Amino acid sequence: MIRTGMAILLASVMPLTVVAQESGQDTVLEIENAWVRALPPGQPNTAAYLTLVNRGEVAVVVESASADVADKAEMHTVRSVDGLMRMEQLQSLEVAPGERLELAPGGTHLMLLGLETMPVSGDEVQLCLQLASQREVCALADVGKSRDSLDAQNHQHNQHDH
Repeated sequence: MIRTGMAILLASVMPLTVVAQESGQDTVLEIENAWVRALPPGQPNTAAYLTLVNRGEVAVVVESASADVADKAEMHTVRSVDGLMRMEQLQSLEVAPGERLELAPGGTHLMLLGLETMPVSGDEVQLCLQLASQREVCALADVGKSRDSLDAQNHQHNQHDH
């Protein structure tokens, strides 16, 4: 018998997959390792990170994003401009066939803007990506101070389920 905690843990680490039809070919986009940065209470914005995996045969274009805790979500990247690091909004992200695109701290990421309340470590946030194919793919993202803190938390949960 699988314990409820283990079943929830397994469900949270399995990638969410959406299959869409584009140009007559199957397109499969998976979201892996989604997480949202926990910041001190009262902050109006935070960032979300994830890995996009295109297991299909055609490119997938992400046109926009949303999150259940934010008024809006934007795709951003960080670029060096005149020796200074600046955040820049992106209009879309393209994931080529077979490509893994990591949205990570210090690079491309999602900005969650207009938070009513800052999510805290241990919460889950639903992130959704709207594709050019008019499809949407969503995943639950764990909230934590860093990816390492979430990995340590998951490791502790695994130890308790043995």
